[in-house]
Amino acid sequence: MIRPESPSKNAPSSEASARGAAIYSQSWLLVIYDWWVLGIVSTYAWACSVPDYTLPWFRSNVRKGQHLDIGVGTGYYLAKSDLTGVQVTLADLNQDALDATKNRLVAEGKVKAEETTCILHDITRPLPASCPKFNSMSLYYLLHCMPGPVPAKTVIFSHLKHNLTADGVITGASILGKDVRHNLFGRVIMYFGNRGGMFDNWADNSADFDEALREHFDEVETQVRGAIFLWKASKPKV
Repeated sequence: MIRPESPSKNAPSSEASARGAAIYSQSWLLVIYDWWVLGIVSTYAWACSVPDYTLPWFRSNVRKGQHLDIGVGTGYYLAKSDLTGVQVTLADLNQDALDATKNRLVAEGKVKAEETTCILHDITRPLPASCPKFNSMSLYYLLHCMPGPVPAKTVIFSHLKHNLTADGVITGASILGKDVRHNLFGRVIMYFGNRGGMFDNWADNSADFDEALREHFDEVETQVRGAIFLWKASKPKV
């Protein structure tokens, strides 16, 4: 495992970022996350079925070689994908999420423990110098948890692009707060998510995300499904 210099359990980060990651320290939540967040909430609050939309999008953008998954959750997307020929690196602010994801992938025969790297890291900072160039990267249900407006969140692309191979791809999905139509269930989740510090996405919109991606990548593809912004970018401008 690659660790930051700080000896603390969670990598150094802003207080707001830490609040968004802290929820994954609750083991009971990791148990129900797939059923509640990726099942009930994604389908009925965000109107974007994971099996129909976000999972196929993820699978189609995992490349053979080195793959970096940032903000790992429970490892659901990796566990549901073909990882033949893929060497996985996991990056997260929370050690519990890293451990749970790695253990799940090993238990399900998706990866070998000795070939899987975990990085306890604040992604708002450049990746450790020891990291390789990655053939693909994924950031699923992460950006809406990061503090600040879209320009503050997407500054991460200014350094992540330098860790992407010339023919690599970076992909993700995020909950939008603006210029989408939230149903009552979605509005309730948005209210409590933002009030509790798990989200910071009332102003998140697809136009700002698209503009930020095009600032750092020559090829960008995006779509909005319900309240979810799906994106992939390649050919980094370095």
